[in-house]
Amino acid sequence: MKRVYATIISIIILIIGFYILGTSSSVDKILYKQIIKSTVSRHTSADTISIMSFNIGWLSGMTNNKPVHRSIELYKNKLDSCISFLKYNRQDIIAFQEIDFNSNRSFLQNQADSILKNLQYFNGAVAINWDKRYVPFPGINPSYFFGKTISGQYVMSDLEIIENDFTRLIKPINAPFYYKAFYLDRLIQKTKLKTKNGELMILNVHLEAFDQETRNNHIKEAILQFNKYKNKMPTILLGDFNSPQDTLGTRNALLSKLISMNNVGMAIPDSTYKVNKAIFNTYSSGNPHTKIDFIFYTSDKIKKIDAGVFAEIGEVSDHLPVWMKFVVR
Repeated sequence: MKRVYATIISIIILIIGFYILGTSSSVDKILYKQIIKSTVSRHTSADTISIMSFNIGWLSGMTNNKPVHRSIELYKNKLDSCISFLKYNRQDIIAFQEIDFNSNRSFLQNQADSILKNLQYFNGAVAINWDKRYVPFPGINPSYFFGKTISGQYVMSDLEIIENDFTRLIKPINAPFYYKAFYLDRLIQKTKLKTKNGELMILNVHLEAFDQETRNNHIKEAILQFNKYKNKMPTILLGDFNSPQDTLGTRNALLSKLISMNNVGMAIPDSTYKVNKAIFNTYSSGNPHTKIDFIFYTSDKIKKIDAGVFAEIGEVSDHLPVWMKFVVR
C-alpha cells in the first residue's frame, strides 16, 4: 500500500512540476512591451503615410494551425519572400500579428528583428502575448508541443515611436483552467507615434479565433479602447479581428456598431468590398474567401487616400496583408 501511495504522490508531483515548468515564462516581463531602436537613421516622412496590417502567421504559410512537420528551409524561404515583397512594397508603418521573436517552432528565428533590420526601419514596438515552454497546440501530437514559444505583435515604423503599451484581453470564460494556463493571450497593442502634424495612436489587435462569446467581448473592448483615444488624437484601429466580413450574425453586428459610429472610416468600406470581394479578401491566402483583417480610422482627423489588399505576397502566411495610404489632417 505504501508503494501505491508513493507512486500516486510521485505522479502528482510530476504533473504539478510539469504544469509549473510548461506555463513558466522565459522572457523578463519588463521586455513584453519594449521599444526597439535600430541603428539606421530615421527615414524622412512625407505628408502621406502608408500603413499595413499583417498577420504573419509566424511565417508558416498555409501550415499554420496544422500539426505537421515543418523544416527550417520553410521558414528561411518564407522570411526571404516576406522581406523581398515588403522591400518592394515598403510601408511607413507595419503592424504585425503572430510574429515569432524566439520560438522553437520557427527554429529560434527572431522574425521581427530580421524584418526590422532588412527593411531598415527606424524603430519597433514589441507586444509579447505568448511566452510558454510548452504549447499543447495544434493537434494532438505531443512531439509538436515541447520547446519555448515567444510570439506576439509588433509595430515597426519610420516614424518615431514615443509610447508603447498593451491591454490584455479576457480569456475564454467557460474554458477549463489548464486551457487558460496555456492560452495565447489576446492583446490590444497601443503604440503612439510622432508625425509632422502631431501624435498618432495605433491600436494593433489580434482577437479570439475559436470562441465566439470571447471574440464578442474582445470586439467590445477594442471599440472601448478606440473610443478612449479617437477624440483626443488621430487613431487607427487595425489587425486580425477573426470576424468574417461576409457572414451574418452577432460578430458582424458588433463590427457594424464600430462602422456606424460618427467620424469612423474603414480602409475598405462595405460598399467597395461588396463590388469585388475576391480582391479584398484576406483569408486564407491559399484560397481567399473572407475578410477578417481590418483597418479603421478617425475620419475627422485622418484622410484616406487609397487602400487595398496585397494578394501578390502569396502564401508567406495564411493571411494576406491589408494596407492604407493617408494623411493626418
